[in-house]
Amino acid sequence: MGEGIRIGTAERESAAKALNAHLEAGRLGVEEYADRSATAANAVTAQDIAALFTDLPAPHPDLPGQQPARSAQSAVSPRPAAEPERRFSGAAARIAAAGPILAVVLFFVLSAAHVPMAWLAFLLIPLIGALGFSRDREERRD
Repeated sequence: MGEGIRIGTAERESAAKALNAHLEAGRLGVEEYADRSATAANAVTAQDIAALFTDLPAPHPDLPGQQPARSAQSAVSPRPAAEPERRFSGAAARIAAAGPILAVVLFFVLSAAHVPMAWLAFLLIPLIGALGFSRDREERRD
């Protein structure tokens, strides 16, 4: 435990939140809560804060020089952070980015040529997106 490590506002607020949780759980009376809260508000070192929680179960505030408290769920099933799924990659991303531009150009070319239903060119946008997405999914399966 970091006895001489000075703390700041963040640690004092963390202690206040933990004390609030203990008050709500009925572990602290109103007077004892007020005394401990005042001590936490005036604390200078991590040891000053840690002393307020020696007789209390979790939650405890995160203090410098201490291991952060793990929740019961993270202790039971630690899972690595999931990597965000990318919708497009490589050539599919370039095609998907060019799709709207291609659709607009095609629309104006077809409109200038007086082709009826030139607006159908805009259907290329979702079509290109769907094709690129399915191709990426097939690549991931391999």
